[in-house]
Amino acid sequence: MSDRLRTGADGSVGITLRETTVMSAGPNATLDLNKFAFDPTTHAGAIHASVRRGSVSVISGKIAKASPDTVRFSAPGMTLGVRGTHFIIDAGPKEI
Repeated sequence: MSDRLRTGADGSVGITLRETTVMSAGPNATLDLNKFAFDPTTHAGAIHASVRRGSVSVISGKIAKASPDTVRFSAPGMTLGVRGTHFIIDAGPKEI
């Protein structure tokens, strides 16, 4: 809960959550993981994340397949409910 990831001008990061969601952030990105909950038996849970700056690529995992309404990503001026399996969010160069 409430983790923030930041990359520098020449940085990048890849994250794989326990339920197999994969997130990749490019240079100058800020990503807040506001909520992550996962039940490995039922695959129920929730992911709420905010892209505050930069670009983040996401490949959704087990939670999005079991409970798509509980997966939300937001960026300045938008909120995305996940229905697909792969998407990219570009929040722009300035942090909100």
